[in-house]
Amino acid sequence: MMISAMLIFKGLKNLHLGMSNVNSFLTIFMIGAAVWMGTFVFAKSLKRKDLGKSTFQMFSWMQVFTACGFAFSHGANDIANAIGPFAAIMDVLRTNSVAAQNAVPPIAMLTFGIALIVGLWFVGKEVIKTVGTSLAEMHPASGFTAELSAASVVMGASLMGLPVSSTHILVGAVLGIGLVNRNANWKLMKPIGLAWVITLPAAAVLSVVSYLILQAVF
Repeated sequence: MMISAMLIFKGLKNLHLGMSNVNSFLTIFMIGAAVWMGTFVFAKSLKRKDLGKSTFQMFSWMQVFTACGFAFSHGANDIANAIGPFAAIMDVLRTNSVAAQNAVPPIAMLTFGIALIVGLWFVGKEVIKTVGTSLAEMHPASGFTAELSAASVVMGASLMGLPVSSTHILVGAVLGIGLVNRNANWKLMKPIGLAWVITLPAAAVLSVVSYLILQAVF
């Protein structure tokens, strides 16, 4: 239901389908009921099988959808963090004025989308390994919970116009699983937490220095 809400209220709103809020919520509840019924029928068929293994198998299938939901929410927020200032700068250079809203050129969206894919391709493996295996012991059920929780928070922030870090939120979700299961890796959390504190002022200082250098040169 949460993933359906992401698509209806965020992903498909630009298609102008003309769905009212009542129709949207009815559609979400119908999808939720269908998924619940499918899960219920599958669970009924597991009476004579290894319940633990079958449960993890069911959640491993459901993780496909939560992973897609988190990827969708990631693109809805994190790319905006980078492309928003870029679009504003391009608009200022083009019009010599600052506007409240700026249109993002399609070529810019395509370029930043490719940049995200390239970053995930070369660096994502290490991040996935660290968050998925080193921070806390995970299995399909806990992974499903962490992905759905993180996707919900990121999408909620996107709907409210708040720029957030999807990676930080997912780390928090995984850490929450570790707290419940009492297997969180606090030694690994220390450098992660330090990075959270350092990145914001470091980026601000680097921006100031770069601006002053460019201003002096040009």
